[in-house]
Order: sequence, then structure tokens, then C-alpha cells
Amino acid sequence: MQITKKILMAIVWLAVPTLGNAATVSCMFMSETQINTSGEWLKTETDFMKLMEMFGDGMTMKLDNSLLGQLDSGQPFLAGKINRGSVYLMGSDVGVQGKLTSVNGDVITVYDGLCDVGFGG
Repeated sequence: MQITKKILMAIVWLAVPTLGNAATVSCMFMSETQINTSGEWLKTETDFMKLMEMFGDGMTMKLDNSLLGQLDSGQPFLAGKINRGSVYLMGSDVGVQGKLTSVNGDVITVYDGLCDVGFGG
């Protein structure tokens, strides 16, 4: 009985620190689209070098564990906010799609990309 209790305590001790850790989302953006607040499509750019200069190796942010289940819903959801805008994610058959949106005056900018979700570390 004493050994079982020690094993159980060891499992809990090892598991508890990882329960609070957030997942990490990393997105690589492939296009930038701008529309105005009236819905007029202003432009779309797929200049990989421009996107690379803006985001480097991609956008990375912490994702609260409570949001992980929403990836299975197939519906977009607000994953968080960073200095460049709001990050939306949506799980799908092809993986996790990501959009970074921002509003500047009457121009809405949307960066589209694919994302990976990692755990730990």
C-alpha cells in the first residue's frame, strides 16, 4: 500500500506542473489582404519576402489550455491578441488555419496562414 501511494504521489507531482502550461501556437502567414470598412477589397499580397521581413520565422503566442478544445469545433475563435492585432484560429481537416487581423482607420488587414500547436517547454 505504501509503494502504491508513493507512485501515485510521484505521478501527481510530475503531472501538476504541466497542467498549467499553455500550448504554443506558431503561424506562418502566406498572404496579406486589405479591405475597407465598407467591404471593398483593396489589395492582396503574397510577397513572401515582405511577410518574412514582417514576421521573421512566423508569429508565436501562448494559447490558453481552455481554448484547445475549440480547435476541434471547426469554427473560428479568438485565440488572443498580440501587438499586431487579434489572432483567430480554426481547426480543420488540413490542420490549424490562422488569421491575424488589425484595423487602422478604415482599413482592415488580414494575414492568412497555417499554424502548428505545440505543448510544453
